[in-house]
Amino acid sequence: MSIELSFTSLLPAPFDVVWGRAVAVDGANDELWPLANMTFPFHLDARTPPEQVLGRTFRSWMLGFGFVPVDRRTMTIEVFERGRFRECSTSLLQGRVCHERTAEPVGDGSTSLTDTLTAESRGRVLDALLRSGVTTTFQRRHRRLRRHFEKKSRRDSA
Repeated sequence: MSIELSFTSLLPAPFDVVWGRAVAVDGANDELWPLANMTFPFHLDARTPPEQVLGRTFRSWMLGFGFVPVDRRTMTIEVFERGRFRECSTSLLQGRVCHERTAEPVGDGSTSLTDTLTAESRGRVLDALLRSGVTTTFQRRHRRLRRHFEKKSRRDSA
């Protein structure tokens, strides 16, 4: 049995602006900051040609508070297209996890952004810890995303 969790936010910004931040490593690290930071061996953002990343396997460190190595992930980017990103990774702490991020424009100029995570079961106790940790992390990431775009929207309309 696998664990599946989904988190959606309505962001007050156009699709291209949201998507540009949503797939950038800098954007992910801002969502995680100051609790964590993720290393990445190459530049990745919405302008990166898919052929440079699709199927590419690489390693990334998850750093607690930006400098304490907490977990090492082996990641593969399976989908990298406009509006959809999917990576699957394995790590000592989390086992195998796939993270899919999608964005869709909404009629009023906003964008709906969804993160879906699917993890292989590792037993009841570890599953409960994983579910709790991922839920807390992604709820926080989405709060930071909403705050970022709400502040940006207020600045742009002033």
